[in-house]
Amino acid sequence: MQTIKTDLGEINITKETIEIMVSLNLADVKGVVSSRKSIIKEITDMLKGDIIENKIEKAVRTIKVEIKENKPLINLYIIIKYGVRMPDIAWDIQNRVKDNLLKKLGIKINKIDIHIQGIQFPKKTQSKKNLVASNLFVEVF
Repeated sequence: MQTIKTDLGEINITKETIEIMVSLNLADVKGVVSSRKSIIKEITDMLKGDIIENKIEKAVRTIKVEIKENKPLINLYIIIKYGVRMPDIAWDIQNRVKDNLLKKLGIKINKIDIHIQGIQFPKKTQSKKNLVASNLFVEVF
């Protein structure tokens, strides 16, 4: 739990709240495909009042938050689209998350690690051999 002390008392922000805020930022980044639609759908369902613990876990399954020295350490496990520059997308995610958490929750981030776990290739059809590559994921080592 993240604690912010003010003159009037303390504000406690749970890890789950941070995970949801990060997932909203992740859904806005072009080139990230891992659970992008499901993140938005799950969060929309939660905001409509359909809160089920399993849905919360499913929406943030690619996000892990630890609190160290009262600052979050965030690990993001993502799958990206083929053709996207990995350093650029990682830098974009880190900056968006850092800026939004500071702006919206008043939280300074300890560290944001991006783990690119795969690449999604575009759908392609070769008419001669009828080969189709659709939603193929390749692990990046």
